[in-house]
Amino acid sequence: MKKIFAVLSMAFVVALMPVKAQPGEDFFNLGVRGGLNFSNMSGIKDMGQDGFLKTYTGFNAGLVFNFNLPLGFELNPELLYVQSGVKKDGVPASLKTGSLRLPVNIQWGIRLLGVVKPYVVFSPYIGGVLFSEGTGMLDIEEKFINRLQYGVGIGAGVYIWRFQVSFKWNWDLNTVIKENSEMDLPHFGDLKDKKFNGGELSLAFFF
Repeated sequence: MKKIFAVLSMAFVVALMPVKAQPGEDFFNLGVRGGLNFSNMSGIKDMGQDGFLKTYTGFNAGLVFNFNLPLGFELNPELLYVQSGVKKDGVPASLKTGSLRLPVNIQWGIRLLGVVKPYVVFSPYIGGVLFSEGTGMLDIEEKFINRLQYGVGIGAGVYIWRFQVSFKWNWDLNTVIKENSEMDLPHFGDLKDKKFNGGELSLAFFF
């Protein structure tokens, strides 16, 4: 009963919010974001091989800061916790990392019907790995994991009232394993040269 009352109370509060106070109309809006990540370490040279499109599913969550700019542009810095990972086909082996990431989304879109705004986005990002966890042949000591993450993402999304739905594809530009690390992984070939990449599907709500 308490849970039902809490949900109804939240719905009542949201319903009372003014319709005109939407992202893209005020200069600044604060929001919360959450969603799923679909990551792997596959590159173009891996195309056609077993497990090329197999992904590890993690989650992302955090804060988004919306700055409305002229001519349909917006600047959306985010502070996110992001899970990335990889699974090895045919054997019980996986590697996942948890990172604190700072993307800076540069967006452009056109508002339609007053409450809908589709947009495209370019998103450079930088972050730091907080922890890593491996199983089986990918049980890698944390000292070999590259703590620095940086890369770029591109994607698209749509605002509907105070909500934002988006999809981006992110490419890390540095390797998961530190360069020149003295690590022997004969069962996973060129893991030292691998980089995380993958999709990010998320939903945001702006206050």
